[in-house]
Amino acid sequence: MSTLIATHSIGKNRCRAKVKQQGFTLLELVLVMLIIGLIASTPLAFIDNQDNQLRYDETLAKMKLIERAVYNQSTYQNQPLLSGFVVDNGVLPPTSGTPSQDPSELFPLIGKNDVWNMDSGNDWSSWQATAPYLKLSASGSSLASSSYAQLKGYRGAYLQEGVDSNNEFLDGWSVGFEVSSTAVGDYQFNFKGDDGLHPSPFNISVSGAVSSLDWQVPLNQLDIQVTNYSEKTQKVALAVFKNKAVSTPAERWTTYYFSVAAASGGVPSIERSRLFTSSEWMESGASVTPSSTYIPAGQHAVFVIDDANDITGYDHLLVIPRSTQPSLQFEVD
Repeated sequence: MSTLIATHSIGKNRCRAKVKQQGFTLLELVLVMLIIGLIASTPLAFIDNQDNQLRYDETLAKMKLIERAVYNQSTYQNQPLLSGFVVDNGVLPPTSGTPSQDPSELFPLIGKNDVWNMDSGNDWSSWQATAPYLKLSASGSSLASSSYAQLKGYRGAYLQEGVDSNNEFLDGWSVGFEVSSTAVGDYQFNFKGDDGLHPSPFNISVSGAVSSLDWQVPLNQLDIQVTNYSEKTQKVALAVFKNKAVSTPAERWTTYYFSVAAASGGVPSIERSRLFTSSEWMESGASVTPSSTYIPAGQHAVFVIDDANDITGYDHLLVIPRSTQPSLQFEVD
């Protein structure tokens, strides 16, 4: 910057122009550079924060996908629709049981192979028409009812959206979710943001879970009523499929049953399972506690069988968690 200053010399009577030079000080230069830097960095900081927010939102959406893959309940034309791993298999997806961020912990929801088969050398049953097996005493053999086959077994992948090219399901920062399960039937999945791999303010932990009561119902909530007019004792048997690696198909079925006495003097015997308070329910000849014995969500076969092992009644029972269970009624002549 320069300033032109005109001066006059009186004694000499001469006129001359004097040019005075002036520039920025060091302090001014520093302030200018600081302002330019702030202006330049502000959009970058905004973009970076917006990117992390999108990653966080993606992570929460993926946690919802995990929940739906394990168990999902919806309604179509006022009818309940149940889907997910536990509906098809009767059990939770296998995990190590302890919290782990290993991406393989979610593999049971993505693909079926020996990586997650818990018993080496044996495979889980795939989705197919499966004959229920009924075991009505401790020593009795299992009865296969091929005429009453049900569609059961693994039919994944239950997680499809959000799976990357490595066949892994990761959070928005490409880090594995923390997955575990509990003995009481809780399936837990967490965004473990406080692991040092996530930026602030997203370095927090967000928990998600499918609790035991989200996917199963205690026996004492089932409502099965039988009126027995016949002269034979009847057994009401509930066949429950629980997929696992076993040596024989019969081992994948658990039978819960109770007895209904024969009619006496023309007066029918009537039993209603919801009213049971003691040891009426049995499993393989041993009594079970209805309030702490759980049936997985989904459709299960219910049989009425007489002393000669003849089927005198048959129907399906749809088990819906956190809901009033539908009633089944049988009359045996």
